[in-house]
Amino acid sequence: MQLCGHSVSPYFERVVIALDMKGALDQIELAGVPGGFKSETHFSHHPMGKIPFLIKDDGTSLTEGQVIAEYLDRVLDGPDLTPHDFEDATRARLIARILDLYYAEAVKPYGRMAFGGEATDAEVEKAKTQDIPAAFTYLEKYLGDGSRAVGDDWTLADAALISHLYWYGALKVRFGLEGYDAWPKLNAYWETVKDTDIVLRSFDRVKHSYDEFFGGDDS
Repeated sequence: MQLCGHSVSPYFERVVIALDMKGALDQIELAGVPGGFKSETHFSHHPMGKIPFLIKDDGTSLTEGQVIAEYLDRVLDGPDLTPHDFEDATRARLIARILDLYYAEAVKPYGRMAFGGEATDAEVEKAKTQDIPAAFTYLEKYLGDGSRAVGDDWTLADAALISHLYWYGALKVRFGLEGYDAWPKLNAYWETVKDTDIVLRSFDRVKHSYDEFFGGDDS
């Protein structure tokens, strides 16, 4: 199978993080984007022209980072990243959904500016003072009290968190956003995981991918 995309995308990188957590990086080919972005080949695999997408061994494609991560968690060897306990599994999925639907939307004005686009002063102010804090407060409600997002083992919730929090850290430095002090569980989580090998390898991949695309420092 081929996982297509680049680590500059948090949705692609969450899948790579999940593969790393499973010890399964050697089971999947990381293939970039066959044919190039927005090519006919790209659109044939992802009709929206986005990343990531997975080309399975039978030639069919699977899209959406969280769905791909869940699929690979089921079909590849390695520790399960979906908790066996139903309540914990539900909470892990909810954390990923909060990140994708609320946090990612909240941070969009800063993301546009970081990649050369524009945002109005009103958009930036609303993101900083309302939308991002609201998303983190929502996330805080469902984070666990263990050393990981849900309990003490890596799950797909961690893969989603790590991939998004890399970019929040970069935006925080660049645009003067707040840290995590107002959210004790999120702050404790980040202090616990930020120096783990999983996180450090992920950050190295994202930095390398960013430099390949933009030739600069993302901080």
